Amino acid sequence: MEKMLEVKNLSTVFNTDNGTVQAVRDVSFDVGKGEILGIVGESGSGKSQTMFSCMGLLAGNGRVANGEILLDGKNISPLAFNTSKDYEDTMSDIRGNDMAMIFQDPMTFLNPVLTIESQLTEPILNHNDISKKEAHDRAIELMKKVGIPSPESRIKQYPFQFSGGMRQRIIIAIALACNPKLIIADEPTTALDVTIQAQVLELIQKLRDDLGSSVIMITHDLGVVASMCDRIAIMYGGKIVEIGTADEIFYNPKHPYTKGLLSCIANPEDKEKKQLNPIPGSPPDLLNIGNWCPFVDRCDKAMKICKMKMPSQEDYSDTHHASCWLSHPLAKEGEGE
Repeated sequence: MEKMLEVKNLSTVFNTDNGTVQAVRDVSFDVGKGEILGIVGESGSGKSQTMFSCMGLLAGNGRVANGEILLDGKNISPLAFNTSKDYEDTMSDIRGNDMAMIFQDPMTFLNPVLTIESQLTEPILNHNDISKKEAHDRAIELMKKVGIPSPESRIKQYPFQFSGGMRQRIIIAIALACNPKLIIADEPTTALDVTIQAQVLELIQKLRDDLGSSVIMITHDLGVVASMCDRIAIMYGGKIVEIGTADEIFYNPKHPYTKGLLSCIANPEDKEKKQLNPIPGSPPDLLNIGNWCPFVDRCDKAMKICKMKMPSQEDYSDTHHASCWLSHPLAKEGEGE
């Protein structure tokens, strides 16, 4: 499969009054053309910051410290540019045009004092040499595509006149305004009820099929990505600890963190009532994290070496990889030594 996005050894840090936060630590992955990749992990695991690094949307105190970001073969890492102005000019052209993000909070993302039309036509006018009338027609077309009823009249309305689900559809329409090659959906179902969640996920999948765009789905819920993602990457402590196809992750997980996430999901097909087992403890402090397995303090199978050295990546198939000392031939699962 041709690769739309390649991320190689990406590290992102934030300078704070308390020290340097290592938000993303040596992360590598790729997304094929037309593929849907899910990135799953707890809050603070580095999912969003990884993608903000790719989009060039880091906060003022953040920076990409290492790595390459290749979009359709072109290196767009800030480290590849001579000046910050060159980088910003390039990313301004790329954002919205080649890659776009669906942000996670439909209630606050849209500007409450601007009409839906002005917010939908802005990226269209910025990236295309067309008239306002043509941009208006394109906005109507986008609203129809994402399932907004009566778009001719509703385009003149304001965000407060839309429900949460309808606002999320408008955000998706804005992301699709210029037919991007890569769509990044950052927890697009946050704050939506279960029925609307299913509709939004189905819409994203349908748009992928219609447009042929690649999609990265960021979420903390494995259940959300179960049926729609081709591959799933599990993030913890700023690192990808396991990556594989959906079947490999759900039916043959290798990392204890992945297994812990799966144990928190209720399976409606199970006839026996099983108790859900939450993962004990708290995520690691990325201000003071060492070069060892980030999951060691919460893992019931941790061994001495887990606290001494970062595990190397083990390949279980061409698509399935995990970083855990339990996969080492000398390790005996369950001993905790």
